[in-house]
Amino acid sequence: MTTTVSPTTTTRPDTQIVVSRRANAAPVSKTLYGLFLEDINFAADGGLNANVVNNWSFEGGYLNRSGGYSQLTLVAFKLKPKPVTDALRHWSTTGGTLSALSEGGATAGANYARLSVRERATLTNNGYPGPGPSMGGRAGVAMQFSALVRTARFRGQLSLALVDGNGTVVTGSEVVVPDGDGWSTATAALTPPRTGLYGLQIVATGNGEIDLDDVSLIAEDHWGAGDPRWSQGRLRRDLVQSLVDLSPGFLRFPGGCIVEGVGDGNQYDWKQTVGPLHDRTPKFNLWAESRPDGDYSQSNQIGFYEYFLLCEDLDMEPVPVVWAGLACQYRSRECVATHSAEFKKVVQDAVDLIDWATGDPAESPWAALRAAAGHPEPFRLNYVGIGNENHGDQYHRHFDAILDALEAVRPGMRYILASGPFPKGKPFEGSWAHATNRSNVILDEHSYAKPSWFIDQSTRYDSYPRTGARVMVGEYAAHPAYSLSQMFGRDTSNSWESAVAEAAFLTGVERNADLVEMTCYAPLFALNDAKQWRHNMIEFTQLLVQPTVNYEIQRLFGEAVGAFALTADVDGEGVFASATGDDELAFVKIVNTTDRPRTVTLRFSSHTATHAEVVHLSAAPHARTRISSVTSSSSPLQRRDEEIEIRRGAVELTLQPASVARVSLKEQGPERPDNG
Repeated sequence: MTTTVSPTTTTRPDTQIVVSRRANAAPVSKTLYGLFLEDINFAADGGLNANVVNNWSFEGGYLNRSGGYSQLTLVAFKLKPKPVTDALRHWSTTGGTLSALSEGGATAGANYARLSVRERATLTNNGYPGPGPSMGGRAGVAMQFSALVRTARFRGQLSLALVDGNGTVVTGSEVVVPDGDGWSTATAALTPPRTGLYGLQIVATGNGEIDLDDVSLIAEDHWGAGDPRWSQGRLRRDLVQSLVDLSPGFLRFPGGCIVEGVGDGNQYDWKQTVGPLHDRTPKFNLWAESRPDGDYSQSNQIGFYEYFLLCEDLDMEPVPVVWAGLACQYRSRECVATHSAEFKKVVQDAVDLIDWATGDPAESPWAALRAAAGHPEPFRLNYVGIGNENHGDQYHRHFDAILDALEAVRPGMRYILASGPFPKGKPFEGSWAHATNRSNVILDEHSYAKPSWFIDQSTRYDSYPRTGARVMVGEYAAHPAYSLSQMFGRDTSNSWESAVAEAAFLTGVERNADLVEMTCYAPLFALNDAKQWRHNMIEFTQLLVQPTVNYEIQRLFGEAVGAFALTADVDGEGVFASATGDDELAFVKIVNTTDRPRTVTLRFSSHTATHAEVVHLSAAPHARTRISSVTSSSSPLQRRDEEIEIRRGAVELTLQPASVARVSLKEQGPERPDNG
């Protein structure tokens, strides 16, 4: 960090910013900056899920895309999905025969695989997304293998191998199978000698039949290793660390469109995502509509239990979203009748979630399930979302019925009301009318648009009424040339231009912190080369994590937020600013959206600090992060840190074209060297 003295100049700066305390300033919500996590772009399976085995339980649910089924035809014609279970997808054999059975499984009615062996057979799984070796292995980091096996009709030996893209075995291990005729757990460890992508081979040498189920391969340093609470799903550590670094205030989960589904039971059922992993029911992921072969199964190894634990570990407010009885209205017309027995079940499922998360294990079977997993204490729960991007009168009736039922069992929570997929229009206006004068309701706005829209909307909330309901910007992203062809075609997303526009928008959010309670970018994660959505906050491969430039904007804003909103008056074209703090501290964010440098005088009318720390971020407008291989990536972002002396309550800054700066007041200046 460099230390400079704010210069005295006779040239009038082109921008003036004055920061002052507000009378009766509203507190800034601790949940102003958070996360939205949906299983899209292989964010869960293939991402956060530390188990790298694809179709681990032989229950894979997929989408039959024959007959022209695609997102475009789905939206245009509201086609019904055609789900298919493919128990053996992503498994291949050489030298033996593989079949799927369900009778006599380790879990009643569940599928398992039977490998018939004559002398030698090899069973291979290549991980996510496939088809070639896709399991990330790091040099010297052991990968723990586990599987349910039954070998009563097999005589011989089992072993494991990791193979590279050339089919070369890089490491192997014998598998010790406990004696007995029934199902038992077999374990082993594989340690790659070098970092790379691998496939898992289960090798049987002998004769007979081997039954297999619940096959896992997990890096030993996964998130929560050694913690008894993390007894079920496991998380990939480096992806979790990328969330830690954002200092998030909340996590909205599990979606997103997968909450609503596309009809015929495809909605997200939280009850199928808690309890022992072998009891969780997989189904096809809605985003399989964007995969060429419908190959996107949702295993539910990462479910509500894991999401709540993640919130606890990162000190985030959990914001679970429950199904409101309507499928995605963008894709389907399916809706549960308000007065039907089926809708009573929808309401009861929401009530049972409260019981599972906060109930007494001695009194509630749902709470007992939570305790059995390793968490007898109740989870924190202050927010519940009801539906996602739903809208209209029937949705509003469903929302009210679910809210009333939840309020009866846990009074005082806040309830998030959807407003459709767009931040304007009749659906949006209808939800706002429904939310007026309701202090326990937060209205969820979703905005995907080009950068200029976000810059224009920096004043969006200045004129919003303060009549009860507050705002959650539950999904947002700016990206150039916004259109369906750009989103699903040529990759122009996550440019620095889009990040700067989002920064300008966020200054308006901070300025209106008395109204806006939550914001979160969407989508959060994307497995490189397996995306369904082009713009994402964090891109990754099986072996690296590369946050986008949009991530860096949220980190810059979110890691330095004061207790109250301050006034930041700006006199200068194309420059935006916001300030938060208290009587002693202040954090000022300044955004230059123009294509030329700007000289800024920043004046503090009510703070007496003598020094400020400044972080500058800049890049070329169309620059973006790049992933060049599974182990190599780059970022165009230039960061410069400096410490500036404040003279007579003011500092002068030079902002680069298309840049963002954060100024943090310090009560004391830098330590001076001891000259003896």
